[in-house]
Amino acid sequence: MRKVALGGTGLEVSRLCIGTDYSSVYGSSPLGLKILLRGFELGVNFWDTSESYGSYPAIREALKRLKRSDVIITSKSYSQNRAGVERHLDEALQGMDTDYVDIFMLHAVDSIEEFKRRGEALEFLLDAKEKGLIRSVGLSTHSAETAWALAEVPEVEVVLAVLNMEGLRIREGDVELMRSALRRLHQAGKGVYLMKVLARGRLADRAEEALRYAFNIPYVHSVSVGIRTLQELEFAVKVAEESEGGG
Repeated sequence: MRKVALGGTGLEVSRLCIGTDYSSVYGSSPLGLKILLRGFELGVNFWDTSESYGSYPAIREALKRLKRSDVIITSKSYSQNRAGVERHLDEALQGMDTDYVDIFMLHAVDSIEEFKRRGEALEFLLDAKEKGLIRSVGLSTHSAETAWALAEVPEVEVVLAVLNMEGLRIREGDVELMRSALRRLHQAGKGVYLMKVLARGRLADRAEEALRYAFNIPYVHSVSVGIRTLQELEFAVKVAEESEGGG
């Protein structure tokens, strides 16, 4: 699995990112641990989680078996205030039993107005970065207009955005605007990766086509795919390795 520099963060990530938004898999089930470890064997070093996913247990167990610096982990917080995001970061550190989170994001910021409301939370993340508790500050969004504007926000180093071949679940814009925004972010030196490339299952019957679309976008560093089984993992790795683009 090819790895690329994630913008100017200094982090190196695999082209495939394992999305862990399935508490039934990555919570109490041993399957989540198996997926993370098998993915690592196949070259996947990038895991996406959040305070709301219930996946810290599997990640915690996987980190007991791996060298921490060999894995890149994103977590997130919906909170708009300092106390809330501080609590969520502490839960991430404790829940995964790690001294730091590689990327910590403001979760689901879907308008510029929402971004402004998260100012206090962003200030906390910048402070946490100075203390070494996180390595990079990020933001996730469904909004093409917000993604476009973030190219001019130096504090946000990594952007996780919705994009799929049918433009499903994109807000404030369409496929073309989102693609233009992601190209702009890439050119600005941001780390860029994708979510909902299968539109929460709506493109599952065209999974290979949808994954190839995402992996072939040259200004996207990585693609987060929700993985629930070892078979899904093997399939996503195969498509990623066969696809060009990225970097």
